[in-house]
Amino acid sequence: MNVWSCFSARIVLWMLINVTTTRQLKLPPNGAWNQIGTTVAGDRKGNAGSNLSQLNEPVDIYITNNDILYIGDSYNHRILVVHLNSSTNNSAIGSGPGPNFNQLNGPRGVFVFNASLYVLDTSNYRVQKMTLDGSNATTVAHIPRLGTAPGDPLYLYVTDEGHIYVSERLGHCIWLFFPNSTTGHIIAGKTRQKGSNNDQFDEPYGIFVNDVGTMYIADRKNNRIMKWSTGDSYGVRVAGDGKIGDTPKQLNEPTQVIVDTNEYMYITEAGYRARVVRWLVGSTWGVCIVACTRSSGIEATQLNRPHSLAFDRHGSLYVTDWANHRVQKFQILDYSREYLH
Repeated sequence: MNVWSCFSARIVLWMLINVTTTRQLKLPPNGAWNQIGTTVAGDRKGNAGSNLSQLNEPVDIYITNNDILYIGDSYNHRILVVHLNSSTNNSAIGSGPGPNFNQLNGPRGVFVFNASLYVLDTSNYRVQKMTLDGSNATTVAHIPRLGTAPGDPLYLYVTDEGHIYVSERLGHCIWLFFPNSTTGHIIAGKTRQKGSNNDQFDEPYGIFVNDVGTMYIADRKNNRIMKWSTGDSYGVRVAGDGKIGDTPKQLNEPTQVIVDTNEYMYITEAGYRARVVRWLVGSTWGVCIVACTRSSGIEATQLNRPHSLAFDRHGSLYVTDWANHRVQKFQILDYSREYLH
């Protein structure tokens, strides 16, 4: 297929997407969070394990409006379910590792939409849709294995129209799957061609899609956040200068991004600074909001290679502390109101 044909195909795909609606938070632009985190899942001392009070390299998280936390517990081959504000015991979804419908193999991405749980079953190269208790699993997306090298699909995002976006870390691209089709299309990046141009990625991680279908992608090894508007064949850098560093204008291996209705981006950095920053779209610099010690670690004020973040309905911040095998909560200081999705 020639360059013009590829470009035309992408335009058609964007036209099919139309307008997207999502669940964006409206957080206070000057909001502040307690700097001492509390462990809500996993071992606070950072020990990996397989019982229901432990985690092993958690990647992605999702919090519902009734305060249920879903965790992609990758090396335990399960989704850990935590009821944050009740005495209900933790439970697990998946009896893996394995390829059967009731099994998972290295699951990482998790998402809840329309009373269904979506799981990016990474090592099985598929997205599984199931009820919130893990029953009635069906495959709704197959991520192709391109060649002999692993593609490593990592994160997913599901819009209110049922469009499924998947980042493929080692494929350096973003896939889109339409409802009722398990076949995907590459809509951003160049397959197996990593790079730093505006139409390329170097290990894309977390994805966020706003109300008009604009994607925000954490381009980890390029140390930047890319904004990819509907219909475009290239992205625009909106955070980070593309170089790893320690200045306010730089990012250090970003792994996830969430954008609120005020266009503030909340970004996890997995590099040596291991922190969460807030960055206004269009600004040239960001501000650290939690884990601002400038070093990784196991203390309650620190993180170690954080991979994902989520907010509850009150605006408190939750972070998957990947290398510490735990999920940390940083409570918002103004906890008296709700920031509805």
